Amino acid sequence: MVARQSTLTPYRALVFAATVYTVASWIFLLDNNLLSQADRFQESDYIMTFYVAGHLAANGRSAELYPESDARSFIDSPFDKAAHALLPHLPKTTTGAYMYIPLVAGFFAPFSFVGPNLSLFFWQTLSVLALAVCCLLLSRLNALKTSDAFFLSFLYAPVFLTLWAGQLGLGLGLLPLAIGYFLLIKERTLTAGLVWSLLLLKPQYFFAAAFVSLACAVAGRYRTFFAMSLGSLLLVGLTIVVFSPSVTMQWLLSHKVSDAYFFEGLQGITSHLITGLPANLMILLPVDERRAVKLPLYAVAALAWFLGLWFCAKFRKTQWPQSAQISLAFVVGLILSALTMPHLLYYDLCVLLPAGFLLLAKNGPLPTDRVLRFIGASGWIAVSAFLPLLLTFTEYKILPLLLEIILLSLFLILLWNLNRRFRLVTRAVTE
Repeated sequence: MVARQSTLTPYRALVFAATVYTVASWIFLLDNNLLSQADRFQESDYIMTFYVAGHLAANGRSAELYPESDARSFIDSPFDKAAHALLPHLPKTTTGAYMYIPLVAGFFAPFSFVGPNLSLFFWQTLSVLALAVCCLLLSRLNALKTSDAFFLSFLYAPVFLTLWAGQLGLGLGLLPLAIGYFLLIKERTLTAGLVWSLLLLKPQYFFAAAFVSLACAVAGRYRTFFAMSLGSLLLVGLTIVVFSPSVTMQWLLSHKVSDAYFFEGLQGITSHLITGLPANLMILLPVDERRAVKLPLYAVAALAWFLGLWFCAKFRKTQWPQSAQISLAFVVGLILSALTMPHLLYYDLCVLLPAGFLLLAKNGPLPTDRVLRFIGASGWIAVSAFLPLLLTFTEYKILPLLLEIILLSLFLILLWNLNRRFRLVTRAVTE
C-alpha cells in the first residue's frame, strides 16, 4: 500500500497561522491587562469609560454620567471627576467621557463589582465569545467551517484593537448585527428587527441594520422595519423608566458635546484613529473652518445612503433570491457605515467583518464572483495593514483619509460590478 501524502494548502497554512496568532494575541492581552501593564490599562477605553459608568449606575449616581446641558467639553465634567476619583492610576491629563445611552451604563453595573482589570478581562472574554457566535452564524450561511472563520477573523486588525481597548464592537455591535441578519435570512423578520433594535446600544452599527430594514420596507416587506422601530422606542422608554426623564434628556443633550469632542478641538482625541470620510476631511482643516463644511459633508453622506437604497431597490427586478437581495443590502449598508458615519474610530471598522466574509464566500448568499472576492480580500488586507501605520505615524492625519479612499474605491468597484450584473440579467429577461 502507498501511504497517502497530506498536503498543506495555502488556505490551511493561512488558517494555521491565524490560529497561532490568535492564541498569541490572547496571551499578550492577558499579560498586559492583568500582569505587566495592569496600572497603565486604567487608561483603556473600557476601564475609564464603561467600568466607571457601570460603577456610577450601580451606586445610584447616573446623573453624573453626562456633562451639564450648557457644557462644551468633557473636561472637569462630573463623569471626568468620578473617573479620576475611582481610578488612582488614571493620568490627570486624561479626560473621562461617556457618550452612550444610559442603558449601557446599567448593563455594565454588575461588571463594576470587581476590580477594573478583572472587569476588563471578563468583558474581553465575553467579547471573544460574541465573536465566536457571529462566526458560527455567518459560517452557516456560507459553508465555511466555524473554527476557520473564528481564527481568520483575528487577522482582521480592528478585532484585536477592539479587544485591546475593551470596546463594545464585538459584544454589543457585531453580535446583534449578525444574529439579526441570520434571522432575516431565515425569514424570522419580526425577531430580526427586535434584535437589531439593540444596536441602539452601539449606534455606530445601528445604521447598517436600519438600512437593510428600510430596503426591505421599500420592497414591500415592512415587518423588520416595524419591529426595529418599535424595539428602539421601547429601549428609549425603558431608559426613561429606569434612569428618569432628566438623565435621558442629559444623554440627548450630550451629543453636542460629543460632536465638539471630535471636531472642535476642545479636548484631545486620537485623531489618527478617526475614520469615516466626513470626519477625515474635517480634521484636515483648521478648527475654526470645520463648522462651515460640517453640514455640507453630512448632506453628501446622507445622499450616499439614499443612492445606496436606490441601488439596492433596482435588484428587485432581477431573479436573485430574497436571501441574495438582503445580503446585497447588508453589504452595502455595512460599507456605507464605514465610509460615512461621523463619530467612527478605527476599531469600529469591525462593522465590515460580516461584509468581508460574505464577499469572500464561494458558497454564500451572494453570487460567486472573482471581483467580489477581490474586493473582500483587498478591503480586509488594506484595513489590517493600515493599523501599524496609524499607530506609528500618529501625526499624519492624512493616513486615515487614504484608508477611506481605498475603501471608497473598492465600494465603487463593487457597485460597478453589481450594476454590470444587473444589466446582464435584465437584458436576458427582456430577450
